[in-house]
Amino acid sequence: MNQEPTKSQKRRLREWAAVAHERELAAAMTALLAEFRRWEAHEMDVFQLNERIHEFHSGVSRTLYNRYAGRDLTFAVAHAIKTGLLTHEEIGDDLFALVENMVEVLSSPEFQ
Repeated sequence: MNQEPTKSQKRRLREWAAVAHERELAAAMTALLAEFRRWEAHEMDVFQLNERIHEFHSGVSRTLYNRYAGRDLTFAVAHAIKTGLLTHEEIGDDLFALVENMVEVLSSPEFQ
């Protein structure tokens, strides 16, 4: 279904994009936490840890921010559904109808 979201749907898309952003960022932070633990165990020095923090901020953190804070919230929510961060049941039938085609495109072999 290709339709323009209502004002209420746009608000809910923003809310669900924020939930997905938080979930994906939390998962990515787990890897950064492992780097802090390596530093605590003296497996790397503070400069190496600082470099990992910089790489995280410039890499995955920025990518996620751009994905979820961008203008295309339907893409953000569709991506979150495709990757399992959000479910059809969570977002409801009306929002799923807005993003369903995009989920199918993102799930096609060309995007794997």
